[in-house]
Amino acid sequence: MKRFVFMLFMVAPLFAQKNIEPPISSAPNSYVIENPAYKLGYAANYGIPIWEMHNLEGTDLQKYIYSKEEWITDNRVKGYRLTPKDFDSIKLEIVQLFPQEHAGDNKEFKNSSFLISNLIFMNKQVKESVWDKITNSLNVIATQKKNAYLYAGPIFEKDSLKLKYILNNKVAIPSYFYRIALYFDGDKAAYKCYRIPNRIPTDYERICDISEFEYNIYQLEADTGIDFFDREIDSNFRQDKMKFLEKQVH
Repeated sequence: MKRFVFMLFMVAPLFAQKNIEPPISSAPNSYVIENPAYKLGYAANYGIPIWEMHNLEGTDLQKYIYSKEEWITDNRVKGYRLTPKDFDSIKLEIVQLFPQEHAGDNKEFKNSSFLISNLIFMNKQVKESVWDKITNSLNVIATQKKNAYLYAGPIFEKDSLKLKYILNNKVAIPSYFYRIALYFDGDKAAYKCYRIPNRIPTDYERICDISEFEYNIYQLEADTGIDFFDREIDSNFRQDKMKFLEKQVH
């Protein structure tokens, strides 16, 4: 069920509000981990985050200097906790949901990006040929638009019997990943949403425009069981919701 928002939006433009509500998951035992620069959603049985959300307002990406990866176990994770030693047996690409470069020149933000709770695992070739292209596009949106929010996470098989695991059956492997940018043109919300397959990309997928990976936000909510936007923001996308509902009927 969509969330209600107080009438504060009636007296101030939506883009002026910085405290956009985080996503809500219908998964059992889901919970939120908050960091200074970003928030994560976790749920039982996956071993990696199900969503990440952050805002880039005021961050100068040009000021960031890359540093050596020094991963830190996050003791706030419930259940199985990944440690740096686990990476010795990982053949997949290790990807930060909150990228270290989005920390700008803030040391605290950068350090938090190396928390192992911030990681997902994906096919290296899809990371380099699709994920990175979409990342660059969303970076442009986030630096040009007022108060843009970025979201990312995995999409798992709905049938738990079809889930594949690694690391002693503790970490689930996603079938897809998603990326979302929520931003504002004037006082009206807009979004870009992408779905990325977690497999070796086809020759076409390596060279095609990222628009080929665009995805309906409501289909994504159905795929993940995650409610990304509150009711006030949601009202901006009625047409997209109707398209999704019509597709479900037919």
